[in-house]
Amino acid sequence: MRPENKTPIEFDRARARIVVSAVAMEFSVPDFVMTSRHKGSNQVSYARQIAMYLMRCVYGSTKQRIAEVFERHYTTVSHACNLIEEHRDDPVLDEKLLRLENFLCQAPQGAADTYARAS
Repeated sequence: MRPENKTPIEFDRARARIVVSAVAMEFSVPDFVMTSRHKGSNQVSYARQIAMYLMRCVYGSTKQRIAEVFERHYTTVSHACNLIEEHRDDPVLDEKLLRLENFLCQAPQGAADTYARAS
């Protein structure tokens, strides 16, 4: 049975915008190409995979919800999460991911925090 995602899609979309912006700056990729329906270059695809991974790790979003937000199939999200997890052995990438995770954990959540406390 799949876990239920009780967070409204609008909050996940807002979180995705924060994640995409942070990843875009860290990896020098324009944010608008990361959310495009087109695959893009290898660098763009990798940055998108990192954004999907961070949505899963930092915010605990379901793969189905991440797929919905990024307009991809949930198996694409699963592949992205597995790939990035495997690449965490690289100390340079791991340092960047830790920096992004710390930033995202400190980023204001706005109404999402209020919604989560009320549930």
